[in-house]
Amino acid sequence: DSTRQDSACSLQWTIQMRDKQITVISEKLNSHLALFNSVGKEVAAVKQVLGDVECLVGEKENVVSDLKCKVQRISVLEKDFVEKLSFLGDKITSYQLELRNRARIIYGLKEQLDAEKLQNNFHPQLEELKKSLLVKDEIIERLISDKQEMLKELHNMETALQKFQDIFSRLGHEEMKSSLPVCESQDCKRNSIPGSQVDLPNEDRMIPIIDETANANAECKPGIDTGSNQVQSPPSLKHYALPCSEPVAANIEKPECPPESEDIEMV
Repeated sequence: DSTRQDSACSLQWTIQMRDKQITVISEKLNSHLALFNSVGKEVAAVKQVLGDVECLVGEKENVVSDLKCKVQRISVLEKDFVEKLSFLGDKITSYQLELRNRARIIYGLKEQLDAEKLQNNFHPQLEELKKSLLVKDEIIERLISDKQEMLKELHNMETALQKFQDIFSRLGHEEMKSSLPVCESQDCKRNSIPGSQVDLPNEDRMIPIIDETANANAECKPGIDTGSNQVQSPPSLKHYALPCSEPVAANIEKPECPPESEDIEMV
């Protein structure tokens, strides 16, 4: 009986221990279940939060897409605005140029109007001045033609005088050459024989041929106008003279009138 009691006691004790373990395990299970419930609640809350976040993200994405569309529209509008600004600037510059051109045209028309007014005021005086200018032009042309003719005559006279000078110098040299051998053969003095003196030409023994021919030409042609058409001969020809020896001076006869230009060219 004691063994039974001991076994019963041991069984009761083990049962109690098991009950205690069961209670502990049940408590633990309850705590775990509570934890699971709390975790589930937290998961649900997290899921709700995630849903809210997803909604917010979707809304933000929609806002971002709207902003992107707006930015694209703004860029397009900016391009259009820049193009319109450039077009308006070109229009403004063209209008300014047109205004400047019109102002120039108006200024030119004003000047033309003023000039026409002045012409209308001074028209008779201008006509008189034009007539006087035409008369003066005709006089100047006539004077120029007369001057050219006189210059041609002067040139012909210069050529004729140059030819005379060449002839006289040739004759003087020939006379000197012919007189020198005669003087040596006869042993005569230099002053006794005419034409033998061969001294250097001085200013007292120069023959003013050009002045004489010019005076003779003036006597032969008195019809030349001596007014505004007079042409002075160059000073180098007036004071020019030819050196000559005694026989040349003896053989030269003063011409009454110089030959014309045609006769001079033939000589």
